[in-house]
Amino acid sequence: MIHGEIIATGAELISGRVADFNARYAARRLHEAGITVARITILGDEPPLFRELLLRALARSRFIVITGGLGATEDDLTVAAAAEALGLPLHYDEALLARLRHFLAERRIPWLERHGRLALLPEGAVVLDPGGLACGFALKHDGVRLFFLPGVPTEMRALFDGYVLPSLMELAGDAGVVAQRTLRLFGISETQLQEVVAQIPEFREGVNVGYYPNFPENHLTLTVHGQDRQELAKTLDRLTAALAREVNDLLLGPEETPLEELVGRQLQEDGLTLALAESCTGGLIGHRLTSVAGSSDYFLGGVVSYGNEAKVDLLQVDPEVLTQFGAVSPETARDMALGARGMFGADLGLAVTGIAGPGGGSPEKPVGTVYIALATPDEVEVWHYLFHGNREAIKILSAETALDRLRRKLKKTVASSQ
Repeated sequence: MIHGEIIATGAELISGRVADFNARYAARRLHEAGITVARITILGDEPPLFRELLLRALARSRFIVITGGLGATEDDLTVAAAAEALGLPLHYDEALLARLRHFLAERRIPWLERHGRLALLPEGAVVLDPGGLACGFALKHDGVRLFFLPGVPTEMRALFDGYVLPSLMELAGDAGVVAQRTLRLFGISETQLQEVVAQIPEFREGVNVGYYPNFPENHLTLTVHGQDRQELAKTLDRLTAALAREVNDLLLGPEETPLEELVGRQLQEDGLTLALAESCTGGLIGHRLTSVAGSSDYFLGGVVSYGNEAKVDLLQVDPEVLTQFGAVSPETARDMALGARGMFGADLGLAVTGIAGPGGGSPEKPVGTVYIALATPDEVEVWHYLFHGNREAIKILSAETALDRLRRKLKKTVASSQ
């Protein structure tokens, strides 16, 4: 069993202006692969502290992952500090220098003297190139493997998954390959999910399972090791299918496909159009839907009917309904969904009305009371929820639940037609 540590550098991390996602990502991936991380250290752009920490880490760890401080600005001091601590001279990597010049020229960005610092590396460094402006590098020093990665999360993750993790798995004695899949679930707690997984026979051997709350969803990461990537993909498919049999509609899909994209894909496949009527979500559902490229093929438009006048004038909600039942009621949600569908001439109308708080609640309708309605050519369904949390949490839960209700309806319709 090998063990190592992670060092994240940057004044923005120490000040709290930026959250450290890089160290968290590296630690998660290493844990799932069965590789021990003994320490995670965050420090500012202080060369003396970095040199001291690096020397201590070299004496106690088999590997060190360092993120940040590899850019071209004056506060990017990681390379020089590392070279000094390791007693290595710096030199320009000519191949990397030429690649950087070409990269900037293609984008018509003028070459500046400071850009050359990006190709200045310690002697013996192996360049790790994600294809962007900032590169990483790897070193071996006194039997310890060091990996220096850029602070930009997309570049850091590409290098970590493509080079660092395979290298450390080889060091740990597993020369095979690792495959991973993250599944997204909604409507089940982390504890409930753990109980479900514990009862599935397919999960008892040969798979590392990680649980990661990602409000409002819960994510389940599966990691498998082997020699054949295609066989590992089949194993992940079997594990996914086994989980799906247990949780049914609670499984949304893989991490890279957000809920709004799943809904949009199904609407497009079915040839259906959608209109929205939002009150307490304030346009959040529309924002999520239009974040997907090509959403104009199925999303016709929406109304943020926050006030009662907008509900009456734009969505044709019956004033007597508002007077008798209130803006937050199943009757009003129903009229809003029908109004949105009729206003835009859509196949489906989806509506949300509720009390996001912190004020506005009552004993009969406490804060968190939300009604969601879906109008189809054949019927109108209305669902009642009582969400908990602050105003932002209730809005997020309302939008997620509305999209999930639409997803389930579309899935059910497809299943019944087959």
